[in-house]
Amino acid sequence: MGETKQIKLTAEQLELASKLTPLQRKFVLELIKPGTSQRQAYLTAGGKAKTESAQDASATTMFSNAKVKAFYNSLLSLIASDSIMTKQEALERLSKSARATIHDICTFELKQVGEDEDGKPVMQTVWTMKHSEDIDPVIAASIKSVTFTKTGPKIEMYDSNGSIKILSDLQGWNAPRKQEITGKDGSALAIKADVSAPEIAAALTNLMGKL
Repeated sequence: MGETKQIKLTAEQLELASKLTPLQRKFVLELIKPGTSQRQAYLTAGGKAKTESAQDASATTMFSNAKVKAFYNSLLSLIASDSIMTKQEALERLSKSARATIHDICTFELKQVGEDEDGKPVMQTVWTMKHSEDIDPVIAASIKSVTFTKTGPKIEMYDSNGSIKILSDLQGWNAPRKQEITGKDGSALAIKADVSAPEIAAALTNLMGKL
């Protein structure tokens, strides 16, 4: 199971929250939860209206309050920002994917499947797929396809070299390429210039050193 991220409110959001009643604050905190209706948020927050129509009316009135709406919108922005994958998270996922092997998905055992004509045991490697809860979600994402054939299921994984290539680009592992600039017919490039200012001469010397 992944760790629960603790969302920290900004000073501006704390100020917005301080302007609300306890019921309004709880209402907003419930409402930002996925799949929660205004009526559900109102009741969970401690709303006292008895009938469904009264509950809906109270929830609508509360949500139309400018201060409530401002706090609600500020929390949505925070959640949206927090949901964006960071570079570190991307590197960790790519590293897991690059290291993924079939052994992370399946278990292999050498089992006796019968006997030969001389009564000697016939051994065969048998594999079984791990339970879904035992497979890391990132590793599971490395499975390209699972097909069923006459000889049994076939698992195909994505090429880990793709993840390694992306990691290499993100980390700048590829060494810069040196390009040779030549003149006509591959001969050395000659630069002729009459320079008197020392700084121009130094600049040209530096340029030639990089070619």
